[in-house]
Amino acid sequence: MNVTQKTPRFEVEAGINGCLLVRDTHDSDLTSLTKHALGFLEQQSANQNLRRTLIVSDINGDEVVCEMFYANIRQVINSQAVNRLVFIGNDLYSHAKLFDIQNKAFFQTTADFLGSEIISTFQNEAILMKIAPEFEPERILSHLRLLAHDTVLEINFDAMFHNIDYFRSKLKPTTKLMCMVKASAYGSGSIEVAQAMQHHGVNYLGVAFVNEGVELRQAGINLPIIVLDPMETALHHLFKYRLEPEICSFHFLKLIIAEAQRHGLTDYPIHIKLDTGMHRAGFETADIAQVCALINGQTAVRVASTFSHLAAADEPTPPMDAFTMQQIACFAQNAAALEQGIGYTVIKHTLNTAGIERFANYQFDMVRLGIGLWGMNCVNEQKLRNVCSLSTRIMQLKTVKAGDTVGYNRRGKIDHDTEIALLPIGYADGMDRRLGNGIGAVFYNGQRAPIVGNICMDLMMVDVTGLNADVGDEVVVFGDNHRISDIATTLGTIPYEVLTSIASRVRRVYFRE
Repeated sequence: MNVTQKTPRFEVEAGINGCLLVRDTHDSDLTSLTKHALGFLEQQSANQNLRRTLIVSDINGDEVVCEMFYANIRQVINSQAVNRLVFIGNDLYSHAKLFDIQNKAFFQTTADFLGSEIISTFQNEAILMKIAPEFEPERILSHLRLLAHDTVLEINFDAMFHNIDYFRSKLKPTTKLMCMVKASAYGSGSIEVAQAMQHHGVNYLGVAFVNEGVELRQAGINLPIIVLDPMETALHHLFKYRLEPEICSFHFLKLIIAEAQRHGLTDYPIHIKLDTGMHRAGFETADIAQVCALINGQTAVRVASTFSHLAAADEPTPPMDAFTMQQIACFAQNAAALEQGIGYTVIKHTLNTAGIERFANYQFDMVRLGIGLWGMNCVNEQKLRNVCSLSTRIMQLKTVKAGDTVGYNRRGKIDHDTEIALLPIGYADGMDRRLGNGIGAVFYNGQRAPIVGNICMDLMMVDVTGLNADVGDEVVVFGDNHRISDIATTLGTIPYEVLTSIASRVRRVYFRE
């Protein structure tokens, strides 16, 4: 089996019993334990009321190296960065007296650790693991991770931060930044991505529905959260969790005012949506005076921002650009009328990802960054970094003779002896069936492996003839060199649909390089 070697990094994923697993793969860097890994642990577990546990193994090295490592661990203990320690290995076992922490456990081997009762005690903890290769970190992870699936969606936070900083470079220092984390952060995992956004200093988060905002609040996210599609049935939770609603109709404006008054609230923040030509939702020019009258007739709510949405900023053609400029002019006029009518200044925003890139002169007070977070844009995409990579591993190989067929309905017709790899990923994981029968492909060591036959619910078959593939080897569906946008083009759709289609049963791993 060819094991794919990855750059040393910090990885985080969901663990058993409400735990969060953080793995430090910097095997040769002793300082990473305090300088970086604990910082990453803090970023991902902040405000979630998770206890912190360190699992650490012996390392290879001479006496001086080991002494440095022991001192490193003692520094972690003295800083009270963790609540308990689990040690694996004879060297650490023999130096137990060096580590002055009440809650600690020692195991001489990985087998001793896995055979003990301690794993059942891990609950609601952020578990940092610094485990040397000889102590089988993957075996330990298989006992601690929540989802055991060879199909993995990896999310690179360093790449995401790069993309944020790229778009920030287009903005004035005073312009606020809202990041969209709706639809489970475009399929990447809303809590983990929101934690990263909060760590990186964004000003607002945007979600579609109240339940998405509730999930973030329960995970300790304290940034302002705008709910773009609040429902009448969820108003109790909207106010309970301090979520700020978009208001796009008179019915909902009156409803929100009445509910805020019922709660005894004053100046609760709301966000007025203006329809400037997209005609999906929002108040039109003729509505502004009545909106102002309703706002001025009460004190329960206060307008925090007014905004609109550009319909065609991502289509750089003269007719579409003319329409975008028409929308911007309409927004500026109606936003000014709203401010004049209510007697105070509010945050104004209309630019989306493409708008930030192409119409930065009209950034007003805030912009909304969506698909650009993930490294996709209508122009200058080469300046962004890919954030998400989807991969899986070969579970079986077989040779299919010429004249035979592969898969349902015998659609995979074989005209020469072919080596077929079976992959544990199917349309229930987000693989569109239209990619079957040679339309789509995966990549093995950078080489194209066409999909053979119909994609199944949980499996698919690919042609790896001549690639020297082996069971357990990694194949890539999309990643740094094989972009999501390429799949979207093949399917005649947009990258949003490809990314948000990745099923929740696919394991998510978040990392920093």
